[in-house]
Amino acid sequence: MKDIRQQVTVGIVCLVWLALALLTGEALSPTPLRLFSAAGTTVAIAALAYERSLWQWKLVRRFTGSPLLHGTWRGEVITSVVCEDGTPVPPIPAVLHVVQSASRVSVSLFTADSVSTSTHASLLRGDDGRWCLRWQFINQPRPAARQRSQRHRGVAELWIGGVPGEGLRGEYFTDRRTYGELNLVEWSPRRYGSASTALVATDFAPAAPYAAN
Repeated sequence: MKDIRQQVTVGIVCLVWLALALLTGEALSPTPLRLFSAAGTTVAIAALAYERSLWQWKLVRRFTGSPLLHGTWRGEVITSVVCEDGTPVPPIPAVLHVVQSASRVSVSLFTADSVSTSTHASLLRGDDGRWCLRWQFINQPRPAARQRSQRHRGVAELWIGGVPGEGLRGEYFTDRRTYGELNLVEWSPRRYGSASTALVATDFAPAAPYAAN
């Protein structure tokens, strides 16, 4: 939203400059107009490149402090749900896929029984300097699991460890009044689309999301 306001402001300034030049009868030299057009195009291309990829460069992230989460994370979910006999459900292997740009982030969580996709997600920096990934999600159980689990909504929060290997740790809550913990300590730059393929992949390594790590 801030970027949009800046673009609108620049546009208004340009229109005012053009209107004043026409009203005062000043000649509009094609040279400054061409320079202005070229500068605007250059800025737009640079902004697009930064939004999509330049922000990921280590040198840039050393300056911004932003963590690199883009890719696939692997770990487990510990849920408050219990089995029919009253015993706790064992930790559930899980895969978190993050799509990240300089200003946006989206999240998908895969397990053997369901897929959760974010409806709104944000990457925030706390007062203590730590970064936090928060999102709202819709969970869609797979057909084989729908007898014991229905479609539901929830919220989740993950804190990003500052030391290599700490990974992402946090918790979630759902509108079914269930809750649990999320622990994701391994990361791969590849984009996996299912838990079955990611959980057996060999290209995962302990996470180091910060440029200074």
